[in-house]
Amino acid sequence: MSASSSASPVVLYDILPDTRQPGRRPYALLPNPWIARLVLKAKRIPFVVRPITTHALRATGPGSFRDRFGDALGTHGRPLIPIIEHNGRLVGDNMTIADYLDRQFPHSPSAYLPELTGEQAASARNQTAYELAYHTARQSRNLAISGHADLVYVQLTERFDPEQREWMRSDEKIGAPGAWQQILNKNRADAIAETRVFLRMYFSILNPLPHPRVEGTSPASDPSALASLISQPDRSRVGGSEEVAKPRLFLSSPTQPGFLDFTMFGWFLFTYINDRPLNEAIWAESSDTARAWLEHEYKAGQDRLQGEDCKQGHWAGDIPLVGVPQWAERMLSLYDDYTRKIVAGEVIEGEPTSL
Repeated sequence: MSASSSASPVVLYDILPDTRQPGRRPYALLPNPWIARLVLKAKRIPFVVRPITTHALRATGPGSFRDRFGDALGTHGRPLIPIIEHNGRLVGDNMTIADYLDRQFPHSPSAYLPELTGEQAASARNQTAYELAYHTARQSRNLAISGHADLVYVQLTERFDPEQREWMRSDEKIGAPGAWQQILNKNRADAIAETRVFLRMYFSILNPLPHPRVEGTSPASDPSALASLISQPDRSRVGGSEEVAKPRLFLSSPTQPGFLDFTMFGWFLFTYINDRPLNEAIWAESSDTARAWLEHEYKAGQDRLQGEDCKQGHWAGDIPLVGVPQWAERMLSLYDDYTRKIVAGEVIEGEPTSL
């Protein structure tokens, strides 16, 4: 731990959505602050959460977030959640926060290569692995936003008080002319299919590759013959003998979650907290749940599947998300059920006792 890291506690700013019901929990509705929370938990860095409204985030004048960030606001021109404060300095954006914490707490697990410390991950020896993990996490963050946001943004904004809700639905906030109407008009069947395809692309890492095609071998009848020709992804040599490796548990590493897991889980929680049936439609292993949601739950079947898509296996969303529900359960259980407790409305260490 660096000398500066322990000088003051870390404060994490999150949004309080409804000032009319200040005690309402869970109040943590947005995906990006969840990512920062979990990076802090993974690093075992004590922190306190300080809820603020969107008014405070947009305020101007001396001492405001906008004033303190100054030229560091970037292209958006306004502060964006999450923000942490450490040693009197504001740090914004999840990846910037992760980078900052890796440097300030170099002996804690790396945000991107969590089986190493931040110091080890940044060494020249691990440069290629680190850069690959970093850019994979960055790409996943950009891709994860559109599908999930379109599907659950209406439900999210319903949980804000009227004044903040107006801002949340504004073109300025969403970032494009007529954006709110575009969200309302988005075909939910298309959005769910796009999201499930995206998820399979990243979660395929949890599942071993199928046996390659090699003439003269048959995995079913003689797996040892194939193993002698090509290295098996699900086996490892330990102490000179072959042992079956344990299943991969997380995306960022086989045994420990990292930034890629936290990004995906932040978007999982976005729907899990704001619309549980939609969450199950998106994240279930089988597409049957999504088909039922489109047929019976979303606006009386307004976006139900049509034509050839009605046939099993013909809709783009008809892909299995193998291992994804089990991964989600592991994530919910991390750090002594940290996420489950907050979602259930418990007041735990670091959480505000009053809202």
